[in-house]
Amino acid sequence: MKYNNESIKILSPAKVNLFLKVVSRRDDGYHNIVSIVDLITLYDKITIKSLPYEEIIVEDDKSILPKDNSNTIYRAAKMLKERYGIKKGAFIFVEKNIPIGSGLGGPSSNAVSTIKGLVDLWNINVDGEGLFELVKKIGADCPLFLYGKPCKMEGIGDIITPVEIPKLIYVIVYPKKVLSTKDVYNKVKIVLTKNKNDIKLNEKFKTTEDVIKILHNDLEKAAIDMFPELKSIKEVLIREGAMGSVMSGSGSSVFGIFEDMEKAKRAMKNLDNLGSIFFATSLI
Repeated sequence: MKYNNESIKILSPAKVNLFLKVVSRRDDGYHNIVSIVDLITLYDKITIKSLPYEEIIVEDDKSILPKDNSNTIYRAAKMLKERYGIKKGAFIFVEKNIPIGSGLGGPSSNAVSTIKGLVDLWNINVDGEGLFELVKKIGADCPLFLYGKPCKMEGIGDIITPVEIPKLIYVIVYPKKVLSTKDVYNKVKIVLTKNKNDIKLNEKFKTTEDVIKILHNDLEKAAIDMFPELKSIKEVLIREGAMGSVMSGSGSSVFGIFEDMEKAKRAMKNLDNLGSIFFATSLI
């Protein structure tokens, strides 16, 4: 985070779901999940300037972010202003690198990064618990970006447990297809478990091989039914040397984990026809 008296620059990271189990549907429309998540070195870049008047202005370099209240950045800034009685505004500019509708967590990451930046820029005195309660209201997976490290998510994403994983090497394929999160979740066939504790997951992964063993996403089959090309992308990643491959979140991005950077870079040369290709490593 780079800061001066007038503006602040923040890197807003993407995430990948190494494991995602849908446990149950809730009466409020959300789903209870268990997920192992890694933050990665694919970033949006956010610049925030404080304004002397109360307007919140959000723009991006590709003109793809919504201009209404569905924009998580706008909602985050507005909620922070209202919660702490801030009489200033902000101009927020986003350099978008994380694709929209990719399952990589861009909107939630942007919202949390915006809140962190504005807390510093507006000199707001808030503790971690206060921030946690605020970001939970924006999106189910916002707490993981506030935590900022590999973690296990439970509940709707608001129960966070630290996990240890080695630094992983990723090649991510975004096939430029937006899948509705709601539609994917509605199509998933939930295999009910009696208790979330029936899902046995380590919280320490010593090697890349340990991570490969748990790669799984309950939403993947539903997404493939909606967009069959996802299955082919997984197959190509494995053929090009990935140790394992799985869809992230509700899609449509699919990632492969590689043994080393050389193999990952070599694979990327043969993936251009599949969509937008990204190289990344674990953030921590």
